[in-house]
Amino acid sequence: MEEIQHPVVVRIFALPMDACDPSKTWQSAAWMIARRLRERYGGTVETEFVEIFSPESFEYPEILSLLEKGDDVPPYVTVNGTPVQSGGKLSERRIREHLELLGIPSIP
Repeated sequence: MEEIQHPVVVRIFALPMDACDPSKTWQSAAWMIARRLRERYGGTVETEFVEIFSPESFEYPEILSLLEKGDDVPPYVTVNGTPVQSGGKLSERRIREHLELLGIPSIP
C-alpha cells in the first residue's frame, strides 16, 4: 500500500458566481465542507477552493482539460490530485468515502 502524504489535500474547483446572497456560492459551500472535514479529520485533511479561470486555476491543467473536453461539468473535487466528483452539488459523503479508502482516520 502506498504511503499517503499528510496533510491530504481536498481541492474544490468551481466557476465564479455572482449571487445576491453571498452564503449561496460555490465558495461558501466549499468552506462549509472544509469546516466539517476539519472537525472530522483535524489537521490530516486540508481543503482548498480554486475558482476556475483564476490565475491559480491554470496551475491545474487536468482541470482545464476536463472543461475543454466537456465530458464533465464543474464543480470538480480532487483528493491529492485524484478526481472524486464532477457536476451536481458538492458531496461531503463522496469525499469522506474516498478519504476512508485512503485509510484516513477520523478523530474521536
